[in-house]
Amino acid sequence: MLYHEAMGYSTAVKQESKPTCWSVSVKVSLSREETNELFLSGDSMLSWPNEGLVHSSDSDVVPERSGMFVSEIAAHNEGLVIRYDEKSQAEKAMVLLRKQLEDAGIEEEA
Repeated sequence: MLYHEAMGYSTAVKQESKPTCWSVSVKVSLSREETNELFLSGDSMLSWPNEGLVHSSDSDVVPERSGMFVSEIAAHNEGLVIRYDEKSQAEKAMVLLRKQLEDAGIEEEA
């Protein structure tokens, strides 16, 4: 892939109180040029485990999606937030997402 060093991502796992669950957040930082380049070169799809998913704090619906394009995550100010019943499920998802981002040529921000 033809990505620049300015691209980066960050991830975090944290416990939430309403509902009681563990969230995985992923934020991807891309400039407009990098977003265009990513889209034109074949945007990568990130996927995550479905087991243990819980509804978001503003919805009673369990997420139907199990994947999202990197450029789509970058376009959302809040990035991607996925909620799980258990901490181990959230940590497993975070490891998987990190691996996929690294495979796409995007480095973790310091």
